[in-house]
Amino acid sequence: MNSDEELARRLQAEFDEEARAAEEQVRHDASFAQDVASQSHDVSESDEEIEEISQGARHHVMPHVSTRKLQVLDVDTEDGNKAVLPKINNSPHKKVSSRNVKEHNLSDEDEPSTSQTSKEQNVSVDSQKLPNNDITKSQEEKVKKRPLCKFGSACYRKNPWHLEEFYHPHLDYKGGGTTGNSNRENSRDEGSEPPKKKPKDSAPDEATKKSISSKMSFPSRLAASKPFNLFLNKSFSIKETHEDPLTLVFPDLLNSQLGEVVESVQLNFMVDLDFLMSNYKAGGVDRKPLLVMYGEMEGDPKDYSSLTCVKVNLPFLYGTHHTKMMIFQYQDGLRVVVHTANLVPDDWYEKTQGFWVSPVFPVLENGKSGLLDGESPTRFKRDLIEYLLSYKAPDLTRWSNIIKKYDFSSCNVVFVGSTPGYHIGEYKDRWGHMKVRRIIRQHASTWKSSSPIIVQCSSIGSLGKDAKSWLSGELGISFTGAAALCPSPPLVNVVYPSEDDVRNSSQGWMGGSCLPYNSATHEKQTWLLQHFHVWRSEKRKRTRVMPHIKTYTRLNKSCSSAQFLLLTSANLSKAAWGMLQKQNTQLFIRSYEAGVLILPKFLNDGEEFNLSLPGTPDCLSLPYDVPLAPYPDGTMPWLMNTSKKQPDIFGRTYP
Repeated sequence: MNSDEELARRLQAEFDEEARAAEEQVRHDASFAQDVASQSHDVSESDEEIEEISQGARHHVMPHVSTRKLQVLDVDTEDGNKAVLPKINNSPHKKVSSRNVKEHNLSDEDEPSTSQTSKEQNVSVDSQKLPNNDITKSQEEKVKKRPLCKFGSACYRKNPWHLEEFYHPHLDYKGGGTTGNSNRENSRDEGSEPPKKKPKDSAPDEATKKSISSKMSFPSRLAASKPFNLFLNKSFSIKETHEDPLTLVFPDLLNSQLGEVVESVQLNFMVDLDFLMSNYKAGGVDRKPLLVMYGEMEGDPKDYSSLTCVKVNLPFLYGTHHTKMMIFQYQDGLRVVVHTANLVPDDWYEKTQGFWVSPVFPVLENGKSGLLDGESPTRFKRDLIEYLLSYKAPDLTRWSNIIKKYDFSSCNVVFVGSTPGYHIGEYKDRWGHMKVRRIIRQHASTWKSSSPIIVQCSSIGSLGKDAKSWLSGELGISFTGAAALCPSPPLVNVVYPSEDDVRNSSQGWMGGSCLPYNSATHEKQTWLLQHFHVWRSEKRKRTRVMPHIKTYTRLNKSCSSAQFLLLTSANLSKAAWGMLQKQNTQLFIRSYEAGVLILPKFLNDGEEFNLSLPGTPDCLSLPYDVPLAPYPDGTMPWLMNTSKKQPDIFGRTYP
């Protein structure tokens, strides 16, 4: 295998080759942005400062009202059987320039009835009775200026920014002296406080580390979360999750105490621009340059002058741009967030998601900008740059050059990416599960082969005629770090919600919107039933919050310690992880994925992680309970395209 210096030279050649194209693209984008700004935002700068965004609310979150069809938010298929995906969308998406965006249709059952909507929207705001003791005159004027929410009393959104942006007459004055359309100060999550001038990412003192609490600000909780820096999201329906100190909401990631954002990039599969930009607006960075690399999108970039949106084209059928990653460039640093959530409301409000939030990487001293300057023992910088360059996109080439200027020496995780292609030679071990195999073999302690691999995922592809075909015989071997095929492949346990798990979830049957496993695929691999385990997360109060998170780990027999943890966008599929071909000399991958592999060697120079309850210093908290609970006899996994006659917790059948 080439040395780091040889790799640096090769990547530098790629930089040089694409530099001219990148510069030309930047000039073109700047010209285009000016044209869009002049056409779409014909207001003065002072007017822009007070202009309220009045775009219609997007219908993503699964309602708690009568619903007949389901929108699948995150599909990951690679088998030849094209699944018919239920959807819940009745209004067509806006077209994004000339880009071809896949449309999702809402069923009539999900929208308020025409007569009901018309009646509610025709109610004059001026006719609302606004008691003097509950609202000031200035607040009243502000309420009157806001557009009515088009969903009326059927609106189910819990996002406080939506409640502020659109007027909801039916919520007024319930529960006290403030309106249901509460102002931003009253609605703001404790993790998203007003900006304060404070050094970012300061190391926590011992007292802080011992008493990490949900009452702390997010910057403080982030500092105290070291060395893992792992978070889940808060579920708005399950209030107990708000007490978990290792949880966050989107605006937390834009908190000014973390750094003053200069520009950023969002790489994702599904993007709702209104949702994304409402959060950027909440963080006060909606006018900073933002690059969005996406697979599917709802919304029009022309509505936002700061946006550059690029659809990622896939070279292979059944591949997806499935990566979920954020990169923030600050005035004096850079941060990377690798996570599992699509940029749509339901993923953030009602599904369990995982986030790795890096420390701030400072600018290299003396103007250095070499690929190996400021590298970490995990080679995170090199691997991230190589991943971004694999897109062959001028915008990401520019970001690769930006990243070169920062010092990643404090990074303690390994970047694990998948990129579409037929990977041979030295490149075979740089992507997908073969990257995991190489890293674990090099840096993890040797465990007994009897220790099972635990896969926790939200989607499952075609895995073959039996476990040895790929699940245990290929993927499982990689997660043991074995150098070659084993006569006795390791056991792989799969944590995936059962039908009853979804039925009893916070959204009832609608909780399955992030779980697109289908019956056609399952019927070809019923052997998988013996590997399934239910989703249970009592320790972290998330049993009823369906998982869109994906994690891979290996525990000892007593479930008291872990050999590693991988948080990733990659589901359990060959498309995501790759499959070996041509007598194991070639790895074929269809999709883009990104994850972080956390190993004891790089965190505490040990051989394993102790497991614990959330908030315990220096111990790893899993998103689910261990020991695992196998499916009871006769239990079926959630299949998104089969009918469910038994009512869910809301009394609904499915579909």
